[in-house]
Amino acid sequence: MNFVRRFSPQIIIAIMVIVQIFEILAVILSDSRILALVYLFLLNVIITSILLLQTKNYQLRRQDFIRKINDEAENSLNATLDNMPIGVIRYNKESLEPEWFNPFIDMVFKGNEKILGKEDIQAILKKKADEQYIQIGDQKFVINLDDEKTLIYLIDATKEVAFRSDFNDSRAVIGSISVDNYDDATDLITDSERTVVNNFIASSLENFATKYAFYLRRISSSRYFFLCDYRILDKMISDKFSVLNDFKTSSAEKKIPLTLSIGVSYGWNDFPTIGKTAMNNLELAQVRGGDQVVLRENTEQARPTYFGGNSESRTQKSRTRARAISTALRTIISEADDIFIVGHRFTDMDALGAAIAMKVFANISGKEAFVVYDPEQLLPDVGRAIDKMNKSSDGFTHIIRLETARRIKKANSLLIMVDHSKTSQTLNLDFYKSFEKVVVIDHHRRDDDFPEQALLSYIESSASSASELTVELLQFHDTNARKMSNIEASIALAGIEMDTKNFTKATTSRTFEAAAYLRSRGADNDLIKIIMATDFEKYKKVNEIVLNSKIIFGNIALGVGATNQKYDNITTAKAADTLLDMAGVTASFAITNHTNGFVSVSARSRNGFNVQTLMEQMGGGGHFNNAATQIYERTEEQVKEELIKVLKARFEINE
Repeated sequence: MNFVRRFSPQIIIAIMVIVQIFEILAVILSDSRILALVYLFLLNVIITSILLLQTKNYQLRRQDFIRKINDEAENSLNATLDNMPIGVIRYNKESLEPEWFNPFIDMVFKGNEKILGKEDIQAILKKKADEQYIQIGDQKFVINLDDEKTLIYLIDATKEVAFRSDFNDSRAVIGSISVDNYDDATDLITDSERTVVNNFIASSLENFATKYAFYLRRISSSRYFFLCDYRILDKMISDKFSVLNDFKTSSAEKKIPLTLSIGVSYGWNDFPTIGKTAMNNLELAQVRGGDQVVLRENTEQARPTYFGGNSESRTQKSRTRARAISTALRTIISEADDIFIVGHRFTDMDALGAAIAMKVFANISGKEAFVVYDPEQLLPDVGRAIDKMNKSSDGFTHIIRLETARRIKKANSLLIMVDHSKTSQTLNLDFYKSFEKVVVIDHHRRDDDFPEQALLSYIESSASSASELTVELLQFHDTNARKMSNIEASIALAGIEMDTKNFTKATTSRTFEAAAYLRSRGADNDLIKIIMATDFEKYKKVNEIVLNSKIIFGNIALGVGATNQKYDNITTAKAADTLLDMAGVTASFAITNHTNGFVSVSARSRNGFNVQTLMEQMGGGGHFNNAATQIYERTEEQVKEELIKVLKARFEINE
């Protein structure tokens, strides 16, 4: 065997050729054919044996070569695993105990003064499921898993995370600042007093800029903009834009009723779009009542974040703006074939009153208009009002069911949304989506769920009600060509009375002017009392919620309906109103199981307590002192716990 291994394949072939030549010569020269055949046979046996031995030798040498390569690769891999900056851990799949790890892992955990154990494997596996990075000591690692071989790879990403953080911090930020009520505050004062106000605003905002080290520029006495990067914006967010409260407190001390509205946006490179988004955010902050910040990234998917908004709206409605809105609305209506007017889901008296006023507005413009309602969402007082309208002899009365509206709607019809601006709260979402032209009239603070195709929006959060807004628009368009009927004026006045609690809440001089106009058009208090009357059984249910209430956090009343009972919106709202009337109560909440299967929450407040932002956190919305939400697939108790959690966050109460 060893002898054969010494010869190369070329030598073996040469030997075989020589032997074959000798075989041929032997056959030719041999005298005995038998002897020649024996000789040939022996030579062939020898050649075959040599070939078999050579083949086996080649296979053995090939296996030796493969083993050598494998050994070298394994040694190289082990050396790599021992020295490369990647941690490798093999663990037991059942017990999660570490079975083996390379020196890099030992160095990482010893540097953290820890011994790798079962709990660390559990933490790593959990982090992999929840987060992109895991932090061990001062380092951050990306986790890769090989479930089949129960291997964990930890790749050092400390520099990557730091770079990404620096990269994100360099995003451009544009902010726009407006001083709320500046014109009202400076309209009737002297030039020297106005100079004092301007100096106060400028010094306050310059202190704001100095504190965070950003670039501030004044556009006018009441308008500023600023530029910075996200690193500075992040500090403002951490401070919850304390400039709002600082400015409001300082202005109150100087007896100047001023607050700030700020719109902020950030993103990459596209400065014109970032600036436009910042201005849109500023407008949103103003229509929500001012004294707040609206922050939104410059991307289509981003949703706004709100800061502040903890003071009642001080922005006053302008007669000039109301007249301009009235003129613009008249033009839009004239270009439509017909008009459909809808309130929010489970339309209340304010929504119905505003809709009636808009119907009269359209009729004066010479257009046919329809107030749309859903019989499955009909509240008792609204039902009584619709019955009164249907029984009246007024030939212009058009109050129709949703199914009828769908049937008669035309391609060029106009939709007017009253008493709401959120598409998710509209009477019927599919009906809303069927319109290309939309007008919005509302007195609730606007948020991002706003109609994209709105041709005109009139949102005044300082107004007492949507009925007040629409009646004011009607006043500027009243030509006496078509006066309101007694029943129409009564329903519109009932809407104002409901949202103002009989003129005891959120009223201004403009509220009483609208009411006086309706009285001049024949509004009947006795008729309003009949429409707004409370059923005896519903009154008992209101008291049921009130009796099952308690005071929490010192001045908040929380009432919960009976678990086995169902309540409508009116009952829940009246329970919250009743609780707010209690001495020492600043805010009240009523939680009930609604007749339509969800859990309803009505919120009321006074003395500067904002319930709107609380309800927005729970998926609803509304007005500063009057808000609500509807929560599906939750129990009363779960909603109660969520509300208490939100209140604790508002009061910064730790668990």
